[in-house]
Amino acid sequence: MFTEVGQVIAEEGDMVWVQTQSKTGCSSCKVSSTCGSGIVNKAFSHKVFVTPLKNTINAHINDEVEVGIPEDLVLKASLVVYLLPLICLILALTISSYALPNLTELGSIMSATIGLIVGFLGVAWFSRRKSARQELQPVLLKIVKRPIAVTQVVTSAD
Repeated sequence: MFTEVGQVIAEEGDMVWVQTQSKTGCSSCKVSSTCGSGIVNKAFSHKVFVTPLKNTINAHINDEVEVGIPEDLVLKASLVVYLLPLICLILALTISSYALPNLTELGSIMSATIGLIVGFLGVAWFSRRKSARQELQPVLLKIVKRPIAVTQVVTSAD
C-alpha cells in the first residue's frame, strides 16, 4: 500500500478534508542540493492536495493522519490511463490501413485521432466505474500525531 502523511484541515459529518503535499524522488536523493533537477524541484514542486475522505478512524482537525492507496489499484489505473489511448490509436490506425489500402496521410491521421478519442472515452468510463464503487478512493489508515489540548493554568501569588 502506498502511504502518505497528511493533515486534517476540516471535518464535515463523517468526512474529513485531508491536506497532503506532493513529494518527488528528488527530495530524498543525497545530492539534491547540488543537482540541477533537485534545485528546480525544490523551487517549483510544492503542490498541495486537499482530499475529502471517510473518517473511519475518528480523526479531528489538526491531526496528522496516514492515508493509503492500494498498490495494485495504482498500477491498474496507470496502465489504463497510459496504455488504453495508445493501444486504441494503434489499433484504429492498423484497422483503417488494412480496411482501406488507398488511405491518404490525412485519412490515417483522422483514423488515429478517432482511435485516440475512443481510448480517452474508455479511460473516462473506467474512471467513472471505479469511482462509483469507491475503489479509487484513498483510505485513512491511522492517526500519526494528535495535538495535545493545552489549558492555561492560573496560579495565585498569595
